[in-house]
Amino acid sequence: MVKTYRPDINYYVATQNQSLSFPPLTGSHQADVCIIGAGLTGLNAAIELRQRGYQVIVLDAKTIAWGGSGRNGGQCLVGYCLGLREVHETYGAQWGKQLWDLSVEAVDIVRERIHSHQIACDFQPGYIELALNKAQQTELQSWHALKQGDYQYPMAQWWDQAKVAEVANTERYLGGLYDPNSAHIHTLNYTLGLAKAAQDLGVQIFEHSPAQSIKKGPTHCVRTPQGDVNAPRILLACNAYLDGLERKAQAKVLPVASFIAVTEPLGDRMPITNRMAMSDLNNCLDYYRPTADGRLLFGGVNHPFNREYKDSAQRLHQRMTRVFPQLGNVKMDYHWGGLFAVTRSYMPHIDHLGQDIYTAHGYTGHGVGLTNIAGRVIAEAMDGQASRFDVFARLKHGWIPTPKMLRSPALALAIWKAKLADLLGG
Repeated sequence: MVKTYRPDINYYVATQNQSLSFPPLTGSHQADVCIIGAGLTGLNAAIELRQRGYQVIVLDAKTIAWGGSGRNGGQCLVGYCLGLREVHETYGAQWGKQLWDLSVEAVDIVRERIHSHQIACDFQPGYIELALNKAQQTELQSWHALKQGDYQYPMAQWWDQAKVAEVANTERYLGGLYDPNSAHIHTLNYTLGLAKAAQDLGVQIFEHSPAQSIKKGPTHCVRTPQGDVNAPRILLACNAYLDGLERKAQAKVLPVASFIAVTEPLGDRMPITNRMAMSDLNNCLDYYRPTADGRLLFGGVNHPFNREYKDSAQRLHQRMTRVFPQLGNVKMDYHWGGLFAVTRSYMPHIDHLGQDIYTAHGYTGHGVGLTNIAGRVIAEAMDGQASRFDVFARLKHGWIPTPKMLRSPALALAIWKAKLADLLGG
């Protein structure tokens, strides 16, 4: 387990625009649905379910967005971690198009939530995925062809090396696939906005209330240190923080530690002139974006044993200056780390585990967007309309060992393999 990082060095916490506080659960409660996890998945599902008339209780072991929802890179993207051509070839044209359309809707939901609930979260359209070598260039151009053709997504644009250099002031990339529909946001402020919206709709939220066990039955009983929730339906929305609560779900995801740093304000030194988010196509990738107050947020360092790098800010600074040598003297004002969850398929694990227990996690770096559609299709399924939910539930996910003594070497092997593939250019 990655260490608990000091919240005062998290840029999102330092710039959050509202403070919400909810009591711990005490005593016995009844609900139609109990959601475990008050992050993006859980709160989106809570809003959707409450709009359908369900009584919903949300539990969190810590506070709203304490986990990945309040720590991530803020990139709200159409698509999946698994590359578009691989999705197309693995699942076929029809299923692949369904998956693509749901990911497009995910970003549409973000816009919808921001408008409907007046959430101030610095929503900024524009994202480019970048090629570091010829193989990646060919891959991205194949995605462009698919988007323009089978996926009916004409807004995608291929930018050559000169265009990237003109807009982003970097010579590192051979070209990139630009998407004006994908975006980036202040992820903590968005999640806090969802919590306020859920509360206004009548969702009951309890913080500092870890789910210690689930006693399954026609009406499940979720026990916390000071109380319990009795509900016929449960959603596990814990992502990287399941911690043994449900083995069938935990066996499909692997928590991975990632690190992010944020620069001092750059002023006219900001290299990205159109304020888009950017990332390369490596397995152990660099991802970065401007913030609303003129800083550069830069992430991408992973530890093979989920430990804390004492020099994570320096590592990220080195990676940043490989992309933008002109920022060599820029200081890092914030740095932090946290966990995200990956699957062996590089696709999200959104599933029904039986007995009206659902799970949604393992977004593999695409959770800012995909959590929104996950919440919607799970609410639809709980309400008796499972056709769109089944587009995800049909996905097959390889098993990942749950004992910690096996998970640690499995993670290290996966990261080292990914780094080797990057070095070999494939």
